[in-house]
Amino acid sequence: MRKVSLLVNPLAGKGKALSVADELQYLLKELDVETDALTPTSRSEVAGVINESVNSGIDTLLAVGGDGLINQAVNVLAGTDTVLGLIPVGTGNDFARSLNLDSGGLLEQSHKALSPAAEVDLIKCGPHYVATSVICGFPAAVNLRANELRFPKGSSSYTFATLMELPLMSPAIYGLKLDGESFEVTAAAVVVANSAYFGGGMKICPDASTSDGLLDVCVIGDVGKLDLLRSFLKVRTGDHVDHPKVSIFKASEIEITGTGIIRGDGEQLSELPVKIQIQRGVINVAGGDNRSPGRG
Repeated sequence: MRKVSLLVNPLAGKGKALSVADELQYLLKELDVETDALTPTSRSEVAGVINESVNSGIDTLLAVGGDGLINQAVNVLAGTDTVLGLIPVGTGNDFARSLNLDSGGLLEQSHKALSPAAEVDLIKCGPHYVATSVICGFPAAVNLRANELRFPKGSSSYTFATLMELPLMSPAIYGLKLDGESFEVTAAAVVVANSAYFGGGMKICPDASTSDGLLDVCVIGDVGKLDLLRSFLKVRTGDHVDHPKVSIFKASEIEITGTGIIRGDGEQLSELPVKIQIQRGVINVAGGDNRSPGRG
C-alpha cells in the first residue's frame, strides 16, 4: 500500500486547507491509500515534521497549501526519492499553475498528485531552494506588502499591494553576472525565474520551463511609475516582454549585486548580493507538466 503524508498549512486559503485535507483523506482512503496528516503549528516546525515523515518511508508528500508551503517542502525533499504532490490551496499557487496542476476539483487534483512523477528543476539561491522565482526591487516590495495585508486575500491582494507600493517605487542600480558575463542595469525589477508565473498568475517569464536546465531573467528597466503600472497590467498575459525597457535573458548561473531584499516563493530569503544557480531535476513532482505556457 502506498504511504502518503499530507502536509497542511492550517492558515492557507483562509483556513480552507484544513477542510480540504479532511476531504482529501476520505478520498484517498477510497483509493486504498494510507495517509497521515502533518499539521505543524509554526513555521519552525515544518522542516522537522517533513524529515520525520520522509525517514518513516513515505512514498509521497502531498502539500496542501500554497507556494510558501511548497518552498518549505522542496528545501527538505530536494535530492531525495520522495515524490511531492500538490494540492493548491494558497494565495498565489504559482508553482502548481506552472506545472498545470492548479485546475480541476479535488478528486482530479488527488489523482494528479498520485500520478507518475516528473523531474523538476529548482533554483538554488544561496543556501535556499526556490521553486518559482527569486525577486528583487519593486516586485519584492509588492510581495512583502501583499503578505502583510489582512484584506483582501487571494490574488487580489497583489493588485492592492501593487497600487500601494507604486508611489514608493524608484529604480535602482544592479550588477548582473550571467554565466560569466557582467553588466550593470538600472531597473525597477529583476526577476530570476524557474517557472513562468509569479504574483498569483502573472506570466513574468512566459517561456520559462521547469525542466530546461536554465533560469529566465526578466529585467524591467528604468521606467516611470505610470509606465511600470502599464507594464504590470500586461504581465498577466506575458505581453510586457514587448516593452522596449523589458529584457529577457537565460542563464544557468547568476550573480546579482546592489542593495535591497530578495524574496523567493513569497518568502523572505536574504539581502543582496546573492549567487543563484539552477539545479536540474532535483525534485520529483507528481503529474507535473514541464512545458512553458507561452504568451496569451
